[in-house]
Amino acid sequence: MSSSAWTRHISLKDTIGLGIGFNLSTFPAANTNNSLLEDINPDVLGRSGFSSIEDQFYGSRPSIPVNKKTNLVGKPGDMNKLNVLKQTDKASILKKFPSVTTKPAKQDRRHTTTTAPSANDIWFETWENSSLFSSLPASDVDALGKKRFVAPHVVYKTDKKPDEPCSITTSLSYFPEEEGGETNVTAPPKSPPSNLTVVTVEGCPSFIILDWEKTDNDTTEYEVISTTKGPDGTQVSILTTNQTHTAVENLKPESSYEFKVKPKNELGEGPPSEPVSFNTESADPRVSENVSGKDAIWTQFPFKTDSYSECNGKQYVKRTWYRKFVGIQLCNSLRYKIYLSDSLNGKFYNIGDQTGHGEDHCQFVDSFLDGRTGNQVRADQLPAREGYYRAMRQEPVNFGQIGGNSHVTYMSWYECGTAIPGKW
Repeated sequence: MSSSAWTRHISLKDTIGLGIGFNLSTFPAANTNNSLLEDINPDVLGRSGFSSIEDQFYGSRPSIPVNKKTNLVGKPGDMNKLNVLKQTDKASILKKFPSVTTKPAKQDRRHTTTTAPSANDIWFETWENSSLFSSLPASDVDALGKKRFVAPHVVYKTDKKPDEPCSITTSLSYFPEEEGGETNVTAPPKSPPSNLTVVTVEGCPSFIILDWEKTDNDTTEYEVISTTKGPDGTQVSILTTNQTHTAVENLKPESSYEFKVKPKNELGEGPPSEPVSFNTESADPRVSENVSGKDAIWTQFPFKTDSYSECNGKQYVKRTWYRKFVGIQLCNSLRYKIYLSDSLNGKFYNIGDQTGHGEDHCQFVDSFLDGRTGNQVRADQLPAREGYYRAMRQEPVNFGQIGGNSHVTYMSWYECGTAIPGKW
């Protein structure tokens, strides 16, 4: 790999210093106090080459056009902002889709049996036999009116609604897991994987699912190589899987990618598949505000949690304008648990909801959508614990008991349509 290429295998030191706080020396002109330390003196803000220390870590605050619904976390005293999104007609926020073309009949690319299943057969709906998948998108254009990418190796999932968050987990449910068995290999794989297919969800530019066929019995795992070219040169991401499909996440909107799959076993590598290309569609402005030229503001950092979560992946943090830290623990880039804390090095707490099941908590990850949440049960069915809570979007949070007899529920995961960390 050339010096301009880089992979996602980046050590924590490359992104964050793990002393008392964050080391911002990797940021241009970052010669001021650490922006994540809790003892920041507000008088020093704005004295560096950036407009403020917050700009170095969070990016500059986007300008808000007249009449645009803001999505900043509510500040104390901003009571006039309460209920902005829960009591406002969503039609004023969700712009209309471009005109939708007639959905074509499904064109199966791969051979499937036409034999009717017997009464004893268990039938699973997969992407290959589901009417939700098509070789053409339901709409030729994306949310910004730009042409969607069409090619013989591309398949679209076409059923996502405009106000529905993108879900990797839901999409992967159409790709059954294969049971691995012991394989006695005698040589490296000799044949490349075949029929490499890009499966994409209409309206979801941040991920695709690659699917392929195994052609060599000596193959025990695969390297999935994703490549894109940007201002900083060629960027490469490498995933390893023992399945014949995988999700490739944190893709950039309106970007061109090339994918190929290489078979492997303990004795060596085989020849890679023929590469396939794909162009992601535009970011949907109905999901979040995309500030051009700004990288994701999440920083990987391990934190202590008051754990109630189905997610056990990497942890990320960011500071909000409300002066609280938002902590994220990933299930995947589009499903995660959201926590809040007053202190970077303190405990991160669950967030409770007095009037729903945390749908409006997607505001904490800068999403305009009411999210999808997991384990929706009554408060008295949840263990009583301390945590933050509120009733409405834009409302400041309080701290106290949630669950138990508090009438405040809390959730095990969220899907908000916002990819975290949002970049390789």
